[in-house]
Amino acid sequence: MRAVSTLGRFRLLVPALLVAGMSGCLPYAQEQGDYVLTPVEIYRDECGLAANREPFRGTLQVTGRVVRLDFSLLDSELIGYFLDEGDDFSIDGSVVNASAEVNGQECLLDQVNIHLEGKTRCETQFDGTLRVRYDTQRPDECVCELWLRYEAVKESKRCE
Repeated sequence: MRAVSTLGRFRLLVPALLVAGMSGCLPYAQEQGDYVLTPVEIYRDECGLAANREPFRGTLQVTGRVVRLDFSLLDSELIGYFLDEGDDFSIDGSVVNASAEVNGQECLLDQVNIHLEGKTRCETQFDGTLRVRYDTQRPDECVCELWLRYEAVKESKRCE
């Protein structure tokens, strides 16, 4: 077995330190914290999730390019990234074996897939699209989708 020289260790360590150091200092304006996501336009709501309901809520965390949202829908967690250019981000999450109400009917869902795209408008506001899909083997009435355009605002601080 060959021993790694001090110079060899240094060569391995420098790139790792550079990547770790750079990941936390990318300049994204979006503030972390609690946001209220209000539907602006509903394209499809087969599940009855947006009709006559409180707005969705989420706690946003940003670490470098990584975006995480602890989302109120089924206590889900969405994780993704800021895209290469600009302040757009895309995050996804899923929940398995969830129980949810679909148009007044209680359903046991095999899987729930959630996709959210966002664009920073200012430090305390972003907007975009949200897609949710409920999947199950039966009954067919429990398989449905929600597609909407939303606006997310932190602590009622809208852009000026």
